[in-house]
Amino acid sequence: MPRLKGDLASAIIVNPHFVQLNVPDGGFGSELDAMVQFCLEHGEEFRIACFRQIDQRDCILFCFRDSKNAAEFSRRFGGEIYAIPSHDDLFFP
Repeated sequence: MPRLKGDLASAIIVNPHFVQLNVPDGGFGSELDAMVQFCLEHGEEFRIACFRQIDQRDCILFCFRDSKNAAEFSRRFGGEIYAIPSHDDLFFP
């Protein structure tokens, strides 16, 4: 049976913070490079939680370990902080 190589604990985020962004028509383009750079500069791994569709618009959730980084990312890229109802509920509507 295949196993994950490396530290499994690094793949798990306790108390994650999510930022929801609407995906623009045609995608993020070069803005995606800026998002990746933001994560690198702030000690975050570039993690995408899931894709969602709200009112016929595609949305994406970015996952952060640090709430301050999530808030700054949200301000910089026009996102919205997405709260999870409980620590045990990582299933999205």
